[in-house]
Amino acid sequence: MPDAGPDPRSTRARSRRLRLLVLGVVAVVLLGAATLVVILARRHGSPTAAPLPASAISARRLIGQPRTVGQWPGEHGLSGVNGDPVLDSAHVNAFCAARGRPCRVTQTYTDRTSWASMTQQTGWTFDLFADFAGALVVSQGLVPTGAEDDLAGCARGDFDDRWRDFGALMVSHRRGDSVVRLGWEFNEPSMAWRATDTQAWIECYRHAADNIRATNPDVLLDWTINAHRTPADLCGGVSTNCYPGDDYVDIVGIDNYDHYPWSPTRDAFDETAAAPEGLDWLYDFARTHGKLFSVGEWGVTPVGDAGQENPDFVRWMHEWFARHAADLAYEAYFTDCSAGGVQSSLFRTDAGCRPNPRSAQAYRELFGA
Repeated sequence: MPDAGPDPRSTRARSRRLRLLVLGVVAVVLLGAATLVVILARRHGSPTAAPLPASAISARRLIGQPRTVGQWPGEHGLSGVNGDPVLDSAHVNAFCAARGRPCRVTQTYTDRTSWASMTQQTGWTFDLFADFAGALVVSQGLVPTGAEDDLAGCARGDFDDRWRDFGALMVSHRRGDSVVRLGWEFNEPSMAWRATDTQAWIECYRHAADNIRATNPDVLLDWTINAHRTPADLCGGVSTNCYPGDDYVDIVGIDNYDHYPWSPTRDAFDETAAAPEGLDWLYDFARTHGKLFSVGEWGVTPVGDAGQENPDFVRWMHEWFARHAADLAYEAYFTDCSAGGVQSSLFRTDAGCRPNPRSAQAYRELFGA
């Protein structure tokens, strides 16, 4: 869930805090949160935008390269991570050096404190990756934090000019050919753009998609759900009820963490994947609609119902990626060790980071060189 704070450029740009709701005997984690403390433009200043490497310019070209089933990432698989604790290329590259293989994709976020900051003034989102030699994936809300009531106006087209501004911003920062996870995790109750009104959500998404494309025709739009559960009051209890249509989606994606339920065994992992809102369930939906698939966030969650790290989850996710390599546009591990977060960090050793050494070793062996 986004928790931009009063000024995400100088405080935080993304939050994935672990919250537990106890409903009888059912504990549900509000996914979409872990705190990334981001020291951005105002404290350090925006980096000078250097010319982008040729490999960074086209997400379409990178995603379009052939991938070999049974291998991941292989030569052309887009495997990466978010920046942690700072959303920038230096921290992405540090993670990837630790794993032993460069990252070919990174996943980041926008400033969502207001409509202007979300669509016109979030240039730092791109500046901080100006020197990243890979595809950029940007998670963008449909309304600002705290502006839930604006969803109806968005559905009417009241903010079309804002979306055209965002498309133009991407182009002006030479990242037009990137992936945007538009309104991601809309089936998560804490999101400002949660789909309490299915049709309004769909119309808002369509307006945003059309107007971003109007000024940035190279953008790739990723429709991403939160795994494992859709509450009854969101999308009627089934995430795919909020699918906006094939004309408005380039990639279908999921955020998939090892919690609620966690996977203590391979059978449990497979059962969760096959169940509604699971990996296999949504992958089949994507292929039925002729779309590539993505896993924009995933990771171990030792502070969830598992109560421990789970290196087997890393292994099973890798096996899943390898089996589906031909149709997997990209995957990005979500690293976080903030207070109240999912504590999924693999390689950070600073104070406050819960160590996950066995998961880190499994990840390094499977995703490294």
